Amino acid sequence: MLAPRSIAGLSLVLIAAGLVALPSSAAAGEKGKFQGHAVLEGTKFTEYKAPDGHPMKSAMAGELDGLLFYTSGASPLDRMLDRAHYFIVWSGDGAGNSVCAKTFTTKDGHNLYLRCEGKANSAGATGTVTILGGTGPFSGIKGKGKFNFVGVTDRVFWDDIEWEWETP
Repeated sequence: MLAPRSIAGLSLVLIAAGLVALPSSAAAGEKGKFQGHAVLEGTKFTEYKAPDGHPMKSAMAGELDGLLFYTSGASPLDRMLDRAHYFIVWSGDGAGNSVCAKTFTTKDGHNLYLRCEGKANSAGATGTVTILGGTGPFSGIKGKGKFNFVGVTDRVFWDDIEWEWETP
């Protein structure tokens, strides 16, 4: 049996180890500006053609999968997104408008969720993002930003993305 002094010492060690293992989190009311560059692969694409003569021509949906690379931002919360898994599900109306759900998963398993609205251009699409929240240190986070999505090939894309954020 351990002596009371040994138990107290062991408790302090366990408490300290638990604090080290806790994920970092943003302080209440913290603000930041994230910038990143992503490489994505188109993994699914479905197109539904409208009848001949319809001005919208088609409706489409797809999935993209890749990595986000942190390029700028001063907060540890920003740096957590370096090499985060980046997954997008999107739909387009055939007239150049699209919406999507962007999910970033850090190497520690925390998720950050964004919604996007885009407009097609000759290189890909540009648009806005709205931060919807997340898990762990991203819980309750809100913000807005923009993206520039570029087609490199018919299956490979990059996404330059930035947003300003704040925690509750």
